[in-house]
Amino acid sequence: MDKNIYMDQQKRKDLNLRLGNLILAISLATVPTAITYGTLSIHGLNICRNLSNQVNQSIKIQEKCDEAAWNTTKSYIILIGFFITLPTWMWFYLSMKKKENNKK
Repeated sequence: MDKNIYMDQQKRKDLNLRLGNLILAISLATVPTAITYGTLSIHGLNICRNLSNQVNQSIKIQEKCDEAAWNTTKSYIILIGFFITLPTWMWFYLSMKKKENNKK
């Protein structure tokens, strides 16, 4: 009976560790995600500006291209955040798990 209680406590502690580290990783990943989002946005707008400088009717092209660049970048924000947060979370989780195992 005591073994089952210990296993339940250990599972609960591991779940708390995972969730806590996930929250920490998400909060710390917001800055790199914002930097990546901003960089991709500027890159897209620079492509549009260069394209409009080389083509006639550049005002219409510039407007459409700018809109397309922003929409494309917005569509990747979740993916960018995921790929920045996941390794951060795993690093935190494995570090804390290792530290916990060293205490025993």
